[in-house]
Amino acid sequence: MDWGSLARHFYPLVDPFLRYFGPALGMLVAAAIVIFFIDVVYELVIGREELERIQSKVNEVKKYQRELEKAKMLGDMERVRELEERIRDHAQETFEIQSRVMMKNLKAMLITFPPIIVIIYTLEYRLAHWTLKLPFHVPFVGREIGPVGWYILCATVVSLPLKPLAELLVSRVRGGG
Repeated sequence: MDWGSLARHFYPLVDPFLRYFGPALGMLVAAAIVIFFIDVVYELVIGREELERIQSKVNEVKKYQRELEKAKMLGDMERVRELEERIRDHAQETFEIQSRVMMKNLKAMLITFPPIIVIIYTLEYRLAHWTLKLPFHVPFVGREIGPVGWYILCATVVSLPLKPLAELLVSRVRGGG
């Protein structure tokens, strides 16, 4: 079975958007739905609290590093040893948190990657001869963009306003707001 015949099985996922809105706007709507799904999954799997903890630890280490530089300049070797120990402790804790977040990132990617691939291949095969004429020249692209390029552009643009919305939704579902 080739990608084309596999993609045809998923036409019912994208055809309603394409028929109702047309190819350009239909892909924009489809991209918005997929990006919102991805943002919600990442927010549910990783969560803002974990990322804020990492940032907090990194900021503490930076603060200790600044204090360490001052202590070295002043020649306060007792303070230097104390700060180096604190930095080691925080660096180890930060590394452990980052490892957990990296595993959660992998889990979220494994959940979200298949739908993205299915949508992109389905759009590519469904709209194989469709192009959008741009009103300006884009380096490396030219004046026309195909379905995958348009989908990626739409997904990039809609991700900006949808990420905070996904964070808000997940915080409300978790009871935090």
